[in-house]
Amino acid sequence: MTFFGDSFLGLREQLRWRMALVLVILIIVLMVALGTLNTRLGLTDTAFLSWAVLAIMSGCLIAMLALPRDLGGRLFFVVTALALIGVIAFGYYYQRPMQHWAYIFPAVIAFLLPSRMALALMLAYGVYVSFISAQLMASIEVVRFASGYGLLVCFLYTYALLEERAAALLHYHSAHDALSGCLNRRTFNETIAQIEQRHDRCTFLLIDIDHFKQINDQRGHLFGDRIITAVAAVLSQTLEGQARLYRYGGEEFAVLWLEANLDAGIALAERIRATVAAEDFHGLKVTVSIGVSHWTLNDGAIAGALGRADDALYSAKHQGRNCVVGAAARPQVLPASA
Repeated sequence: MTFFGDSFLGLREQLRWRMALVLVILIIVLMVALGTLNTRLGLTDTAFLSWAVLAIMSGCLIAMLALPRDLGGRLFFVVTALALIGVIAFGYYYQRPMQHWAYIFPAVIAFLLPSRMALALMLAYGVYVSFISAQLMASIEVVRFASGYGLLVCFLYTYALLEERAAALLHYHSAHDALSGCLNRRTFNETIAQIEQRHDRCTFLLIDIDHFKQINDQRGHLFGDRIITAVAAVLSQTLEGQARLYRYGGEEFAVLWLEANLDAGIALAERIRATVAAEDFHGLKVTVSIGVSHWTLNDGAIAGALGRADDALYSAKHQGRNCVVGAAARPQVLPASA
């Protein structure tokens, strides 16, 4: 089951693209300077390498501006990593040590891959450069390079691992409600905004805790928060991965079940209602009212289905609470008679 609408990942890709854009421009400027300098010094081989890298990075810049930003950002780091592999081979061919460029590789890979995969490639690249360098330099120089490179890999891997864990934590808290642990309203809005492009149908359940204002008034808001948390836990256990649970606002929850029909949604809602009613919530009996609606591509805007679920929830409240109401299908507009 796939859910969409991830602003956190989108932001990360956007930042990676911007950083790649700055870096590719800096590399282009650097290669112009190095190419000019090496040409004036008569170093034709390294001048050729500088102009070749300049051409590659210029093409990369054009591609980055033409491609979607997520692909463009990744392209830069892939091209840079391949160029660094080629630079070492170029040095071996012309019998010029190029190991000083190798220190860039770990940083490039850390931006491109998850930390463990990045570590494996960093180490493999270090072995590759050390082997090539051993053909061109004294053994003590190879040892010095390997030692410095190894320490750099240790520091970068530690940083990448910490950044990865911090990003995962930030991602979780940006998508989840702090009190209930459910996905939050922002994530719900982002998800439904893309359903029309990705799915043919879905079912909505809007769930409201009955008489919640009385619970707050009689027991206090801290107790009310405990009820919200406990109800959310029961709902999550009842769903068992069938659908996603969101805190919709206040004491109201939403369930989004992709590719499910209305009958299945009503059956799930009834199971949720009965499970909540049978639970003991800190010595208090709690019930919920649920409105269910269904959406298909033929129904037009998905907001209509949400409106029908809200109307069904209101109807459940009006009928005495602790019940499930399924919304009628979207009214069909009949063609005007001739």
